[in-house]
Amino acid sequence: MNMPRRRKQTNEFKELAAERVERLFELAEDIFKTRPILADSYVRAAWRLKTKYNLRLPKNLKRKFCRKCLSFWRPGVSCRVRIQSGRVVVTCLKCGRITRLPYLGKHGFKNTKGT
Repeated sequence: MNMPRRRKQTNEFKELAAERVERLFELAEDIFKTRPILADSYVRAAWRLKTKYNLRLPKNLKRKFCRKCLSFWRPGVSCRVRIQSGRVVVTCLKCGRITRLPYLGKHGFKNTKGT
């Protein structure tokens, strides 16, 4: 008899945790310029919430931090962004991890040589 209540509570907790994760990323973005170490701690707190409640991060949040050292990324400051042969290559300047993401041009398909 207790199962539906617990499931309902779990969904409420997950929704609340998702809101908090988004808010932590907003705070990290706002504070990064003056206190980058605090921004990194916000990202670590968001990661702990995400793992505790088994949440999936939206694509825009996934690409804002390094999954190895959990540092907040600001292109040109804490990470290097390059475009190479149909991919975006992001290098974390703190730990050196390289992340390769697919790059679709403005027309929505991969740019091929010769056309």
